[in-house]
Amino acid sequence: MDIQNDEKGAKILPLSYGLSLLKQLLPVPTHIFKSDCHYYEKFDNNEYDDWNVFKTDFDFRCRIVQKIKESRLTIISDEKPVVYGGVACADELILVIGPISITEIDQSFCKLYALKHNAVNVAPFNCTVQKLASILLLIHSSITGEYIYLSDFINDTALSEDIIENTNRQFARIFSEQSLNTRTHNPSQFEESIKNAITTGNVEGLKQALNSIYASMRGTLSRNSLRSAKNLAIVDITIATRAAIDAGLSVEEMYTISDGFIMEVEDCKYEADAAALAQACALRCTQKVAKYLSERKARSTSLPVDRACQYIDHHINEKFDLTSMSNKLKISSSYLSKLFRQEKNISIGDYIRRRKIEIAKMLLRTTDRSLGEIAMLLSFNSQSHFGRVFLKETGMTPAAYKNSNAIRDSFL
Repeated sequence: MDIQNDEKGAKILPLSYGLSLLKQLLPVPTHIFKSDCHYYEKFDNNEYDDWNVFKTDFDFRCRIVQKIKESRLTIISDEKPVVYGGVACADELILVIGPISITEIDQSFCKLYALKHNAVNVAPFNCTVQKLASILLLIHSSITGEYIYLSDFINDTALSEDIIENTNRQFARIFSEQSLNTRTHNPSQFEESIKNAITTGNVEGLKQALNSIYASMRGTLSRNSLRSAKNLAIVDITIATRAAIDAGLSVEEMYTISDGFIMEVEDCKYEADAAALAQACALRCTQKVAKYLSERKARSTSLPVDRACQYIDHHINEKFDLTSMSNKLKISSSYLSKLFRQEKNISIGDYIRRRKIEIAKMLLRTTDRSLGEIAMLLSFNSQSHFGRVFLKETGMTPAAYKNSNAIRDSFL
C-alpha cells in the first residue's frame, strides 16, 4: 500500500506503517483479511503456521471476519477467556487482533482450544481487555476520526447480556439494609468528579469522569488481581448508590440496586466484567437522579417541602414523628403541614403511607420477604394493619399484588 492523498490533499499513511508502530507498542498477533476472508498478501508470511487458528480453521476465520464487517469495530468474546478484536479498515480490509487471552489459562484449556480449531497447542498472547480495546480504538479513530469513550466501548463489548440478566435475577431474592464502609484510597479528584456527576444527574459528566486519567490510578485491594477488581467494583458501587441517596433517592431502593450489583460482581470470572458492572451501576444511578431532579423541577415545590420529602424517604422504615422532623428541618410543624398540603394536595401522613406502600410494592416484586417481614420493616403496627393500608392504596391485597407481579425487574 503506497502513501495516498485524501480529498483535501493530506497524506494518508499506509496501514503497514501503523501496524509496524503497533508491533513496537505491544506485540499482539495481527491479521489482515480481504473482504473474501482470504489473507491480504502483503501481510501473509506464506507459511502454514500450524499454531494459527485463522489458518487451520477457515470456517472460524470467516465467522470472525463477518462479525467484524457487520459491526465495524468490536471485541468478540464467544470463546472467553480467549477474545478477538476487529476493525473494518479502508479498501474493504479487515484487521483482526488475536487470539488474545484476557486472563491466565491452564494447559488443559489451551489443548482443548487448539483441538477445536485443528491447531498446534500454543498458549494465546495475554493482555487485558483495556489494552486490546485501546489498540482497536486508536486504529478505528485514525481511520474514521470518530471519538469513542474507552469505557463505553468496553461496556458495549464486555458487559454481556448474560451478566445483565443474572444481575436482574439477583433482585428476586436480595434486599439488605447493610451498607459497606470500606473505601479504597482513590485519587480524591476522581472520586469527587464521579459523585458530583451522579448527584447532579450529569450523564455526560459521568462519562468524562470515568474516562479521565485518574481512572487508571486505582489502588490494589488484594494480591489476587481478580479479587482486587471485585473489591474496587464494590467500592465504586457503594459510592455511586450513596451519591444517589444524597441526591434524594429512596434509601431502600438504592440499597436494593447496590446489593444486586454487588452480588453479580461476586460471580464475575473476569476483571473487565467487574469493572463494567461498576460503571453500569454508576450510569444507572446518574440516570435515576436525572429523572428525579427533572420531576422535582416540574413539580416546582418549595425547599421546605423538598427537604421534608427527602427526610421521609431517609426514615421511611421508622415510626414517623412530625415534631422530630420539624425540629430537624427547623420549621414549625403547623406551617410545614399547611405548606405540604398546599403544594402536594395531600397531608403529610397520607404522603408517608403512600411512600411506604410504594416501597412495599417494590419489595413484593423483587424479594422473597414475607408480608410480616415487610410490615415490620416499614414500621406498620401489624401485618393486618399493613394489609388494610395496602388494600386501600392499591385496591388489592399484598398477596394478590405479589402473585400478579412475580419477579418483574425494571432496573436495567
